[in-house]
Amino acid sequence: MNNFLALCQRSTVIFSIIFTVVACDKLDNPKTVLPQVEAPKNTQLESNRAELKRGVYGDLTLQPWQAQSEEQTQLLRDLFEGLTAYDAQGNLIPAVAESWQTKDNKTWIVTLRENAKWSNGEAVTASDFVQSWQALSQSESPLKNYLAFMNLKNAKAVLEKALTVESLGLFAENDRTLRIELDKASSYLPSMLAHISLLPRYTKSTETLISNGAYQLHSQAENQYILTANPYYWAKEKVIFQQVKYQKITADADLSDFDVVLNPKKTDQNIQDYPQLCTYFYEFNLADPMLQKSAVRKAIASMVSTKNLVADITHLHPSNTFLPKSMLGEQESVWEPVVAEQLLSKNQISETHPLKLRIRYDDSSLNQTIATRLNRQLSQSDLLRVENQGMSWQELQTARTKGDFQLIRSGWCADFNDPVAFLNLFYSKSPDNKNGYKNAEFDRLFESAMTTTSEKVRLENYAKLKGIVQQEYLVLPIFQYSMPVYLAPSIMGAQVNSVGTIYSKDLWRKVKN
Repeated sequence: MNNFLALCQRSTVIFSIIFTVVACDKLDNPKTVLPQVEAPKNTQLESNRAELKRGVYGDLTLQPWQAQSEEQTQLLRDLFEGLTAYDAQGNLIPAVAESWQTKDNKTWIVTLRENAKWSNGEAVTASDFVQSWQALSQSESPLKNYLAFMNLKNAKAVLEKALTVESLGLFAENDRTLRIELDKASSYLPSMLAHISLLPRYTKSTETLISNGAYQLHSQAENQYILTANPYYWAKEKVIFQQVKYQKITADADLSDFDVVLNPKKTDQNIQDYPQLCTYFYEFNLADPMLQKSAVRKAIASMVSTKNLVADITHLHPSNTFLPKSMLGEQESVWEPVVAEQLLSKNQISETHPLKLRIRYDDSSLNQTIATRLNRQLSQSDLLRVENQGMSWQELQTARTKGDFQLIRSGWCADFNDPVAFLNLFYSKSPDNKNGYKNAEFDRLFESAMTTTSEKVRLENYAKLKGIVQQEYLVLPIFQYSMPVYLAPSIMGAQVNSVGTIYSKDLWRKVKN
């Protein structure tokens, strides 16, 4: 997937890291934060409340359904607010939705804030969300598929025009009460509601852009968007910067002229990594007679040093776990001594009968570098015969479909911040399960996690599911992607978080002494 939302192509293989609504965190310290000081009170100098400058390299859009990059997403989240959102630490928080409840994880009752308003002073109502999502379902935007992905009742049939938009499982019971009905139990729905595609749109005809977020559009030019604080925003007293300027810049632009720049083209000491919810890994062919055995997969994994695989490659964080570090308080697996040759020998693998490994990858500079290093590490054993083959994207898909590999380059980006977005790949009934893995205990735990209304039970089940993935060595994790972000030294309030969001409303400028 190149420069496009992960949900648009639900494939277990990705070309390159793209923006999603979720992200991961620094490997060694999930709670790493930028230097913090107390937010200035209203009595602070006016200069600290004035303008925040954000540099962008690509074109921006004012339409959430057209979003294709992180830069566009940041602007849209400044202007619009959905039912749920994220705080500076990346935690899910209520936004337009004041609260939500469910008895079965299929029917959800969402209560909207009484003081949620559009930038023209009108109340944001449940009908606004109903009309917006219905319009999305009939649009040409690929983001409309998210409605089916979130299991919204009848979404698939509505997207295929087999049913009318009124059949969507979405109902405004009154101005402040939204009822969401799903096709199947989804305990993680609140996390999914923060997605960019579900931001509301003002449906009445108007020549001016009406928004409901912390900011409103003041003016726009070809290379510049200027936002001003929304006087009707429900949490307006917490917004420090009264103006935000999004300025299009060139690759050689001086970063010091700006406060925030995503994916900076120049190096600078003030760059922080925001690791994303994307894992780069190799899949084992679980249909292979030898690789069906977890002991063989364990032996292979024990020979791999992920740190050396990505050495000297910037913004890649080596990882030995499939789930991103920020999920379930993720830590590296406890080290245990493994004698690979002994494990292989016990499975009738020897120098005279070596295990042949065909490594397949889509040919790019990064993929080739990692595959070459992986080959070198595995070839140190006389019990393995390793063959590498780079190929085109389409050829890689064909090889996967035919099972013509032992190890194949893969990856996964989550569309929302919940472990199920990754664990779903090993649930036998999931369309995202491409390797054919079947485990009755895994399925039982997974289904229990989806149906339980107990957060404690759900998290316990997630931890057990994660343990199965790790203990059975179902994949060979290599690294997790990250997004570099330039932040001016004077900017406070930004924290390295698990979803990659930097809301302008959370920022302020440190007072000069």
